[in-house]
Amino acid sequence: MPLVKVKPTSPGRRALVKVVTPELHKGEPYWPLMVKQSKTDGRNVHGRITVRHKGGGHKQHYRLVDFRRDKDGIAARVERLEYDPNRSAHLALLLYADGERRYVIAPKGIGVGAQLMSGAEAPIKAGNALPLRNIPVGTIVHCVEMMPGRARRSPARRARMSRCSPAKARMRSCGFARVRSARSISTAGRPSARSETRSTTWSRPGKAGRKRWRGVRPTVRGVAMNPIDHPHGAARAAPRPRSPRFRPGACRAKATRPAATSARKVMIVRDRRRA
Repeated sequence: MPLVKVKPTSPGRRALVKVVTPELHKGEPYWPLMVKQSKTDGRNVHGRITVRHKGGGHKQHYRLVDFRRDKDGIAARVERLEYDPNRSAHLALLLYADGERRYVIAPKGIGVGAQLMSGAEAPIKAGNALPLRNIPVGTIVHCVEMMPGRARRSPARRARMSRCSPAKARMRSCGFARVRSARSISTAGRPSARSETRSTTWSRPGKAGRKRWRGVRPTVRGVAMNPIDHPHGAARAAPRPRSPRFRPGACRAKATRPAATSARKVMIVRDRRRA
């Protein structure tokens, strides 16, 4: 996954650094594991904008990723590696011995043709899913369950921790995070690295279209607006920055919660997080 700095043939490509992924599948994804994904564009159920600077973007489908890994004892072969627009890690399409295909988070170092397995008897190998009690101390894991599911299809039996590419967990005797049981399933190895994307020039995209592809709309400064549109309009800067929906008197202290020792209400006069 090398980084390539393209030639400055146009202002849009000047200072452009992109990631090249020759190991990924270049064709269409596996459509039986795809579902429709609609965008809200920062609007609520009434259609009013509640989050600014969102809208547009490239159309995306959601990939149904197997976070349960409940096909114990059945060998699977990595058929191909694919790009997922919804997460920072790549996906691996597994072909099980019984003919079923599933998407999983691709571990780092896994290539096409690798054999993966899940279950308590699976070897300690990157991409294999095992209970935490079967994983030695010091092993790097990802896709860790918080609580083992009692039923086969229980929603609780899902990997919820360390699912993005920079995230990882290391097995220790004390542990960084507590899980409900040692029977929780986790996958050995770390997610496929897309850390090179941090070196791309998103702060200087080269052209506005690269931001619009990601669903980011332009940002206009408040001082460049009219007074009716923003408190900073017509260069009338407030003593401190205001939001576009600032209302005079809205920042005064309000009763938030009852006191623990008496029936009086606590008035937050000054935020303790401020210096």
